[in-house]
Amino acid sequence: MSDLEQRLRAVEDRLAIYQVISGYGYAVDGCNAEAVGSFYTESGIYAVGDVGSFEGRDAVMAITDRPTHRGLVANGCAHMATVPFVVIEGDRAVATCHTMVPMHGESGFYIGRLSASRIELVREDDGQWRITHRQNYMLDGDPSGPALLARLNDIGVAQ
Repeated sequence: MSDLEQRLRAVEDRLAIYQVISGYGYAVDGCNAEAVGSFYTESGIYAVGDVGSFEGRDAVMAITDRPTHRGLVANGCAHMATVPFVVIEGDRAVATCHTMVPMHGESGFYIGRLSASRIELVREDDGQWRITHRQNYMLDGDPSGPALLARLNDIGVAQ
């Protein structure tokens, strides 16, 4: 590839990864299990520090049917991610960002959850970027969240 082609591919890859990360929030808030699943590999994992792990695409998709999730959506919430910092090496990438869940309550909106997020992705045979492992840790004073953010340039696998 020429230098220009490499640079264009890098931009296109980042945009595709941004779509995956931002699209998850819209899909999960819309309770669209199929769309949620489309962002994960078949064996993808979504690990939430204080909740547990959802292992495999079907388990991640099933989040949209959980009574706790449905209750959040019914009361008003939004799963939001900041623009991620993305490191790409060939067909692997890691995106680091903050994620939050603003919720609606009696006094208006408040931030119900604020997390550090590390999202590992692969480019699959169809050319699409999909999540292999997503780790969230609450930013509530536990050192796990800042430690995850500190791995900003680390392309290594989940720890």
